[in-house]
Amino acid sequence: ERYQFYNQYPRVPRGLHLNHGKGLLQDKNVRVGLAHACNWQRVIDVMFRGDSARLDNFTTGFGIYDNERIKARPFDVLAARKAFAEAGFTEQGGDGILKRPDGTRLKINLSYVTNPQLSQMMTILKDDAKKAGLDLFLDDKEGTVFGNFVRQKQHEAVFWGWGATPPKPDYYQFLHSKNAYDEKGQLKPNTNNIYSFSDPRVDPLVEAHRNATSIEELVRLSKELQEIMHEEVIFVPAYVTDFVRFANWRWLKWPNTEQTQLMPKGIYTPEESHVFWIDQEAKEETLEAMRLGQTFPEVQKTVDAYQSGGSSE
Repeated sequence: ERYQFYNQYPRVPRGLHLNHGKGLLQDKNVRVGLAHACNWQRVIDVMFRGDSARLDNFTTGFGIYDNERIKARPFDVLAARKAFAEAGFTEQGGDGILKRPDGTRLKINLSYVTNPQLSQMMTILKDDAKKAGLDLFLDDKEGTVFGNFVRQKQHEAVFWGWGATPPKPDYYQFLHSKNAYDEKGQLKPNTNNIYSFSDPRVDPLVEAHRNATSIEELVRLSKELQEIMHEEVIFVPAYVTDFVRFANWRWLKWPNTEQTQLMPKGIYTPEESHVFWIDQEAKEETLEAMRLGQTFPEVQKTVDAYQSGGSSE
């Protein structure tokens, strides 16, 4: 029997992570334009045949800590060009790429690990970004070189994903200014603030979040920090798979009641809930049918408690 289980579990923030200390990305308008110039929906449609969803936020899947008001900026050529114009890119070259009156070309380096699938994915982004007048220069690197390149803060935009686990999101390591610049004002290597993000209004917030003593405080600060990350375009969300697929013998049974949920919050795959059981009669029936060459109807179910309110089909 085959099942598709939607779950509520922290999602990997997979997408473009932007270095505010490098090149054109120091300009917020350029970052906004870049976000609108990335056609992640076409990546989902082409690379995953629509079998993924658009990720909306840096921290998603944490339940009460999620700021559901935040939605990822959609692919929008007009919105991208408007933002680029506000950054001074008002002229267009013969190759379709925007430039400033002084000749500065709208070019952003996009780094990623050398991988055929990623190369195809990044090429899709590059092709559609050109429609918005942006030249995404694809910069793939071997894994070890790539990791060191990012840790040294040499990247501009990088396709990256952090690990994410319950019970609550973490922001200090990514956003505190002490992890962005050293005492001399130089980019500080080997920290998780790969965004070179430094904002005096944010340091007290991430410190308070780190030392919070109540759930209410954690919720409030988490949502406020997510608003700031979205506003400052620290991250361009890519895609997410918000379900797991699972196959089991027909004698393995699952509960799904209000008291005992098949997919409790914070569980990634249903077997982690340890609430399934073996139906001995169904097992004997199935093994006997296998011996006799008999079959049972195909079973394929979707359990979407965290997709559309708890229905099964």
